[in-house]
Amino acid sequence: MNLKKTIWLPLIMVITFILEGVISLIFAKPLFGESRIFVPHFLLVLLILMTAFYRRNPTLVYAFIIGLTFDIYYTGIMGIYFALFPCIVYITDKLLKVLQNGIVLVGLITVFNVILTESLVYAFYSLIDSTSMDIATFIDKRLWTTILLNFAFYLVVFFPFRHFLVKLKKSENHL
Repeated sequence: MNLKKTIWLPLIMVITFILEGVISLIFAKPLFGESRIFVPHFLLVLLILMTAFYRRNPTLVYAFIIGLTFDIYYTGIMGIYFALFPCIVYITDKLLKVLQNGIVLVGLITVFNVILTESLVYAFYSLIDSTSMDIATFIDKRLWTTILLNFAFYLVVFFPFRHFLVKLKKSENHL
């Protein structure tokens, strides 16, 4: 496999990593105002798509690396996303062994995984008493907007990223 093909997937992931932070800073207030919080989980969405349309083992490696990088850069507590991202890839892989990987089912799996990730992070921060937000406020002010944002991202990237992954997988299989 030539260098051009091997660089695109990591480059997409790095750009998405940067995009998550930029989206949070620039668009949070204008879109939702002060009363709503939304968390872009674009990397998680891409990992779910990679699980559906690429190969599981490289996706798990990406999940570990992205989770560790995410923890270092965005969170003050090491290990939350380092553990969550690979678990989400594993859960997605197991779900897709039973279900088909069409746009609707992968979309539902994506929504489920965003809810699971947000809920587990909230539970962890509640457990260590690092958040003052109660569960009702969490659902009303953070969870719904996070689901909507990430599902919109999913709809935008599904077809182009799936096409890219299928071509990448096919080119790797020809080696």
